[in-house]
Amino acid sequence: APMKDSGIPWIGEIPAHWTLQPIKRFVRFHNNRRIPLSGEERADLEKVYDYYGASGVIDKVDRYLFDHDHILIGEDGANLLSRSSPLAFVAKGKYWVNNHAHILEPIGGQLSFWAERLECFSYAPFVTGAAQPKLTIEALGGIPISAPDISEQAEIGFYTESVNAIFGPKAETIALSITKLTEYRQSLISAAVTGQLPLPEETA
Repeated sequence: APMKDSGIPWIGEIPAHWTLQPIKRFVRFHNNRRIPLSGEERADLEKVYDYYGASGVIDKVDRYLFDHDHILIGEDGANLLSRSSPLAFVAKGKYWVNNHAHILEPIGGQLSFWAERLECFSYAPFVTGAAQPKLTIEALGGIPISAPDISEQAEIGFYTESVNAIFGPKAETIALSITKLTEYRQSLISAAVTGQLPLPEETA
């Protein structure tokens, strides 16, 4: 596709027919509907609906705040910089969101496109706070980002869903295997350095 200069050095070129606007022009925020529940408040609740925090589901509760799919983006925590787990993800069905995740509804409803578009973006330059990294709603909403029209968003979203359907389960299997191998490696090392593992005798 023909490209054009975005006019922003760190963004560089974008497709010529895409528009560049602040994120807040592409989505509606629903942060005002968030309600945090402490661990003590959640302890005796029946575990029915997902309870979301900055990095995904952290508990279940007996009630919900939302019954419409939205994109959540972590508002604070080390994952804003480390990206050790997804930062932008889709919450589906009926669920509760605490005050550690931004709640976004794409204008036009192209959820799949925007979930992937926002996940592949680097937010590090817009994060504040050293001890506790934070991405404020003002900072997030003001970030310039490029996107096509709604019809092309739908096409791209359909493609990403197809790719995820094919490779998602395989990626999860590989990730699980890596986790198990890492744990096994650590157990062998731990057993060796604590004298619990007989070592092979050296041959002269």
